[in-house]
Amino acid sequence: MSKATAAVVALALIGCGGARAKYASTAMVEAPAAAQPQILERSVFARDPQGQLTEEGIQKILDAPLQLELPARVGVLPVVDAVDWRGPGPSYEMAPAAMDALVKGLRGSDPFTHITEMMPIPSGALGMEALREMAARYQLRYVLLYRETMHTKERANAWAVGYATLIGALFLPGDTLSVEGYVEASLFDIKTGVLVFTVRRRVTGKRKTNVWHTGDKLDGMRATASVKAAPDLADDVRKACFRFAEAARVENERRFGPGGAPVDAPGQAPAQAVEPASATNAAVAR
Repeated sequence: MSKATAAVVALALIGCGGARAKYASTAMVEAPAAAQPQILERSVFARDPQGQLTEEGIQKILDAPLQLELPARVGVLPVVDAVDWRGPGPSYEMAPAAMDALVKGLRGSDPFTHITEMMPIPSGALGMEALREMAARYQLRYVLLYRETMHTKERANAWAVGYATLIGALFLPGDTLSVEGYVEASLFDIKTGVLVFTVRRRVTGKRKTNVWHTGDKLDGMRATASVKAAPDLADDVRKACFRFAEAARVENERRFGPGGAPVDAPGQAPAQAVEPASATNAAVAR
């Protein structure tokens, strides 16, 4: 090979290498950047009792990463049935009997630094935005909305045959009373106005009794059923916090990459998604 030919070949190789280097450099510059999470910093709901959302607001909530900032101070607010048929009245009902057992079940657990009870409100009396203002006076990060829904039934049983005699009506258990419904708790994010999750427990009760003071007996059965379910409901709330935190980590990492939107929820979490009342606990990787 002549010297002229060798020089031409060398220049051609240098030119090809330069083209390849330029192509690789361009690809690195034009690589799309990872999506940056737009964390929801405040509520986008309308400041009215209905708290309506625009289409833009709906999309903003759905596009935002999932958030859970625990441990935090939490208030427990009972939502009671309005006693006035014309609508929610200004007077408040007594707190449900299960409130004491529910709060005791929540206190001392890892997700919550402090639990405070709040005044009961009639169902439908206030919108979510008004609840946010009430919680802000307590400086709460979250509010746990507690509600009981129960139906009662009264029917005669075989003992009612004895009511034909006046004496039998005094003591024979001719009535069968039953209650059936559920108790539920929903975690409400005061900062964003979003409901984080809802847990629910079915409650039932039945007894045979005489015909006297039926209303008082049904009220007692409702209270007994809800108080019995309260510790398990408190346990469901704690486990739901850890389940939500784990789900949020998985979804946020899928959408925004590792560490894109951290979720804080210290403590223990169930090893697998099973019935809350019987789930076992396992450590959550922080």
